[in-house]
Amino acid sequence: MRRTLAIAVILAIAALVKCKPKEAKRDTRTASRKFMSGPRSHKVTDPTKLAGEDPFCDLKVDCSGASNRNFVDGKEYRTQSGQCNNLDNYKWGMAGVQHKRLFENAYDDGKWNPRRKSVTGTNNEIVLLPGTRNISNAVHATDSDKPLNKESLSDAFFYFMQFITHDVTKTPEGDHKTNDDCCDSTKRIKSPFCLAVNVEETDDFFSSLGDCFDVHRSFTVLDCNDTSGFRNQINDITAYIDGSMLYGSSGAELNELRSFIAGFLKNSTANLMPEGVGTEDMECDNVEDPALCFLAGDTRANVHPGLTTFHTVFMREHNRVAAYLGELNAAWNDDRIFQETRRIVAAELQHITFNEMLPKVLDSSYVSKYGLSAFYSYNKSVDASVIQEFNFGFRFHNLMPAVLHLAELVGSSVENMATLEQENVFQHPGLLVKDNYRGVDQVLLGIVANGCPFINGLMNDASRNFLFLEENGDSYDLASVNIERGRDWGTPAYYLYRQLCGGVTISVWTDLASTHSADVIADLQIVYASPKDVDLWTGLVTETAVGTSIAGPTMSCLIATQFANLRNGDRFWYETSNADLKFTTDQLSELKKVTLARVLCDNLDVATMRKDVFSISDSWVDCSTISGMALSFWTD
Repeated sequence: MRRTLAIAVILAIAALVKCKPKEAKRDTRTASRKFMSGPRSHKVTDPTKLAGEDPFCDLKVDCSGASNRNFVDGKEYRTQSGQCNNLDNYKWGMAGVQHKRLFENAYDDGKWNPRRKSVTGTNNEIVLLPGTRNISNAVHATDSDKPLNKESLSDAFFYFMQFITHDVTKTPEGDHKTNDDCCDSTKRIKSPFCLAVNVEETDDFFSSLGDCFDVHRSFTVLDCNDTSGFRNQINDITAYIDGSMLYGSSGAELNELRSFIAGFLKNSTANLMPEGVGTEDMECDNVEDPALCFLAGDTRANVHPGLTTFHTVFMREHNRVAAYLGELNAAWNDDRIFQETRRIVAAELQHITFNEMLPKVLDSSYVSKYGLSAFYSYNKSVDASVIQEFNFGFRFHNLMPAVLHLAELVGSSVENMATLEQENVFQHPGLLVKDNYRGVDQVLLGIVANGCPFINGLMNDASRNFLFLEENGDSYDLASVNIERGRDWGTPAYYLYRQLCGGVTISVWTDLASTHSADVIADLQIVYASPKDVDLWTGLVTETAVGTSIAGPTMSCLIATQFANLRNGDRFWYETSNADLKFTTDQLSELKKVTLARVLCDNLDVATMRKDVFSISDSWVDCSTISGMALSFWTD
């Protein structure tokens, strides 16, 4: 009865709440570029410095009282921006703060010039690093001799990792005031805000499309403690696992998403996310309905239907929980219901991430070494802000499937109904409204049913040649962009992180033998003059995975360090023992029953699901056999 009422209330708000349409701005190249570096743009206050001013340098915020925190009915909840999560250091983990770095920057000039020089150069002769497309072709390409394997992980694993990544980190671009194209006919970069991935005449794919493709530089701010002009990137969203991809990282973003009715988020027809028109920051290339674009807390929600469906499911989960809380607590107002629901959904995300996702990313030895299996207590000396290098360590684009399967339950089995090439579904959220709005169910059943391709370092053509394919044939190479982004950010080479994480000094190629296969080392030698030149992302994704994990030792070190910080440095972590913030013993016990399978069963029109959504070897079971949390313990 309560479930029926809850669903009825959720669907009813679609008719009550309408989104204001935004002016359409059609430019698929801009959308593609913004996805790869971070969609929100920032104005550069001083073009001669090629960086903005950091507003946090001189800003002081007092967290001792209630004025800069978020209290509702005497109970404290997270602030939208992450401000004052840490009461002694208000900006730790907050939206807009600079990335932390594990090493000094590796800009060629120590300030902002991208890392381009090889260590083999001398004072008299500069030797440049290999072109990023050349690295992509030599190291990351698949062919008949290096086929992609089918592993035990589902496609859903990749898209959920992307979903969680978008809760933790987003690096924006600057407002460059330049044309979209960075490259001219002579391969020259038009603007200092541009990078260019040069394409050789011998390139089997891109040479017929032009000499280069453009990548724009990330927005930076001048470091507060540096007088030399060193520029650093920022995280545009809260670092915490707090559901910011659902709720946004500012009050303005949240207000656009809330219905202000009974604690609900806005939705639209068929309980989809609210609709809006694509903007410069949130672009959708939807042929059937150019105006259709879904609004979410993160502007990247429309990049791929696999990602959009997880946004949709957890929007529905918020409204499902809010409906129950409203039934249980008639005296609660909209704000109290909303904040408590947001708190519960964030707890669900934290629990699923640490108990279902991370054990498949990391080997148990790293889970144990970094204390990720059991939460002890909040540590106010831990800064949860994102480590810059984590952006490369948690960039598993080699897991991206080559196709998207749509599936349905046929009799007692889940069967694929259609197979779509990835280049035809990027930025096409309209897929979710097809077949009388069965798209969400079909996409999620498809990505749960089908396996995720995986072999260390290799990427399929969908992401390496056909990314964001346009009608004129233009596209991108995600491997090249990832490497280029590291150089843009002045990120040091891989060897330093191998030494930091494993105590291994890299001087000659054979020093990589403990982390890389002989075939990979041979491929690296084709393009790099020295093992000390290997770019961080390339070095990480080509490591041999540890044990049953998908990450090599250095990648595991970076990932485990960041996730430990995200948990131990979060004052609102769902397992906290803080008397003013903690869930009751019964509530916490119920939250620990949460699984992604149960969340999917509760928010899709499906009768069957794998208990382990991330494993294709797990059997399908009736949803009625999958236990979940009881919300009755939230009665006030």
